[in-house]
Amino acid sequence: MQDNSSVISATEELTLVVRLQQGDPGAIDEVVRLYQKPLYSFIVRMVENRATAEDIFQETWVRVIRHIGSFRGDARFSTWLFQIALNQCRNAMRSLGRRSFVSLEDAGEFPVEPEMDADRILIAGRVRKFLASLPVKMREVLVLRYYHDKSEQEIAAVIGVPVGTVKSRLHRATNMLREKMESFQTGSPAM
Repeated sequence: MQDNSSVISATEELTLVVRLQQGDPGAIDEVVRLYQKPLYSFIVRMVENRATAEDIFQETWVRVIRHIGSFRGDARFSTWLFQIALNQCRNAMRSLGRRSFVSLEDAGEFPVEPEMDADRILIAGRVRKFLASLPVKMREVLVLRYYHDKSEQEIAAVIGVPVGTVKSRLHRATNMLREKMESFQTGSPAM
């Protein structure tokens, strides 16, 4: 899945931000339309619960509107938006005192393309389950990289760590996910 930030240029995004900062009521509708699907998808994958994700989604937009005046443009708006959402996800997880809320099975199914075959659907479900079992820091980088097509530099900006840390986490997370998949396929217990 790819988010809409690849569809809108940095210049168009900056123009939209200026409109938001000037209080243009049509700008908020436009920005929500552009980013609602990738943002909501990201939040659901992070917290694994649709009801909690909806609350975080709403709170993210409230914070965007409330703090748009402080957006300096050091990074793309989409990066800033995902930073806010990630912080809201982290706060929610901390307040509950655990890494995740419920299993992905309880969160419901993600939309599936009709042309996908049954094997791919089953594999995707296993990947989601294994992804949900990873530590939050590992899950963050994998979700941003592979579900939202963010570059290592963009991920670093979103999660607030150096690019080298992102590379390291991506490598470790990919290996952890691969080990879980291999353990499942061989029938031995997953780590």
